[in-house]
Amino acid sequence: MLQYTAKKQMVLKLINVTKNFFQADQKITAIGEINLEIKEAELVALTGPSGSGKTTLLQIAGLLDSPTSGEVWINGIDASKADDKTRTELRKNHLGFVYQFHHLLPEFSALENVALPLLIQGKSREEAFAAATKTLQEVDLADRLNHKPAQLSGGQQQRVAIARAIVGKPKLILADEPTGNLDLELSEKIFTLLRDLVKNHKIGCLVVTHNLELAKKADRVVELRSV
Repeated sequence: MLQYTAKKQMVLKLINVTKNFFQADQKITAIGEINLEIKEAELVALTGPSGSGKTTLLQIAGLLDSPTSGEVWINGIDASKADDKTRTELRKNHLGFVYQFHHLLPEFSALENVALPLLIQGKSREEAFAAATKTLQEVDLADRLNHKPAQLSGGQQQRVAIARAIVGKPKLILADEPTGNLDLELSEKIFTLLRDLVKNHKIGCLVVTHNLELAKKADRVVELRSV
């Protein structure tokens, strides 16, 4: 008997993406002709030596920078041909970001930090705080809702940052060294948490890491090399 499985949706597609900079009339190629596809529920680790263009690639995928040439597709939309308003809407509604430094607002509680993206999307305060509460419960912070970042450990702060990234139900999460400031044990826990959330919510994820042991936990590893 034949068995059919649903085709997973492509959430990120980079086609021949190149980024050049110029210094004193000299062209410097940060990344050259990158092709990459990420499907929903797939976590891809991006590795490579310093200066190989990992952060540049992440910024282009997150529509925070534009490629010199090539195409960037987000959830089936050609963002490389989109105007600034459309790119902003794509970032707001389809992308989630996690950084090495959590970038939480220090005067806000964990609950308020996680609710903020939904408020920016136009959700009511009641709806935003309900969703933020549920998401913080998912990352095992149900007892830390009203704690401010200074009252949380490093691992807890990064859990809040991950909750903030997924609360809006994005199609793609872009994570830049999300465990870079954590010890080995916490790094493994945070990476595993991120992987589990990606699977459970069917989110695509591109995560930059220098930790090759953590990278092995990903569905795929993509290595960038200096041009």
